[in-house]
Amino acid sequence: MQNQYFHGDRKHYPYFEGWYLKHQIEGKTIAFIPAVHGDENGKWSASLQILLNDGANAGSWYLTWPIEECKIEKNRFWVQLGENIFSEKGISVDIENEELSVHGKIAYSGFQTIRGDIMGFFRFLPFMQCRHGIISMYHSLKGNLNINGKNIIFTNGRGYIETDRGQSFPRDYLWTQCGFGNRNSIMVSAADVPILGRSFRGCICAIHYNMRPYRLGTYYGARIPEYEDGRITLKEGRKLLKVTRLDEHPFKLRAPALGSMERMIKESPVCRVRYEFWVGKKKLFDIISGQASFEQVL
Repeated sequence: MQNQYFHGDRKHYPYFEGWYLKHQIEGKTIAFIPAVHGDENGKWSASLQILLNDGANAGSWYLTWPIEECKIEKNRFWVQLGENIFSEKGISVDIENEELSVHGKIAYSGFQTIRGDIMGFFRFLPFMQCRHGIISMYHSLKGNLNINGKNIIFTNGRGYIETDRGQSFPRDYLWTQCGFGNRNSIMVSAADVPILGRSFRGCICAIHYNMRPYRLGTYYGARIPEYEDGRITLKEGRKLLKVTRLDEHPFKLRAPALGSMERMIKESPVCRVRYEFWVGKKKLFDIISGQASFEQVL
């Protein structure tokens, strides 16, 4: 079955669809979030959020475009906002305004995908506010960006790409992602899922470790025995995952609420997080990474 990379061509509003592209090398991180959104009144627009962690240059920015200046392809990952292109081949960025200057290109190679859909059969349920997808758990980078007059070379760095679509982000949720070691990567998300006037907390998780994939999810029978500020534990059969945020350095971001990008949240694009993973009695890894991303709304 061919992957579909854009689902909003015939959607009724309210609706949003966005992509999260993360680039890291030697303590420097920049993430781009292109998106399209239609609010409850049927007004469509396009936006680009940028998260940058690089000393004095660190910050977050929100830029908008008329929907007519946005072009998206359905059967391959390719999004264009004005002169800016985000694709499966890489990115080309040309931004210049009073607050931010970003110019350059980064090429991608060696996509590490996952088998099937990270949402499992939940992607078919009509009451889901938001559907998550993973385009690449890991890929190599080649190129550079000039950011506010400073040239950053991303060659030999690592990248990650995911996507979200629906009407709104969940009321409360946790998300974290981290690449570590040699092509290892982890993504964990848990969220409040409303159904028939009630709700439950569901989870999804993808791990690539030592060339082997692992999956945990509510649709596989995973439970969440621990969930609090900065902490989550997932248990599924013989698999146990513990995630602990050790510090945070949050920046403001906008999130969709009924297609409108007026909701304000915070994300730490780079912070220290501990990930512990067991299969049976064997602890496969216990790592503390200072290059993790973490976002939680309680």
